[in-house]
Amino acid sequence: MAAVLAVFILTIPGLGTEDIGKTLEWVFYVTLPNFCFSKALQDLLYMHRFTALCGPIGERVCDQFRRSNVTHPCCPGESHLLLVSAPRL
Repeated sequence: MAAVLAVFILTIPGLGTEDIGKTLEWVFYVTLPNFCFSKALQDLLYMHRFTALCGPIGERVCDQFRRSNVTHPCCPGESHLLLVSAPRL
């Protein structure tokens, strides 16, 4: 669990350590099976939280945001928050 926390902290935008975090993520994926399991549980929790949070926001609200050229994290296709991405080389 400490590895998941370390990667989470190192990949926070603005700290300047995103590359180190992504590299460590790959190292941990290859060497620690429990890291893979913990990361999967973390991704499931994030997806559950965001869908519960964004559920009440309807398509009509997203249309209003689109008309005013404002992006909203809960509108489909406008945010990376609702996507789980695999690390890239």
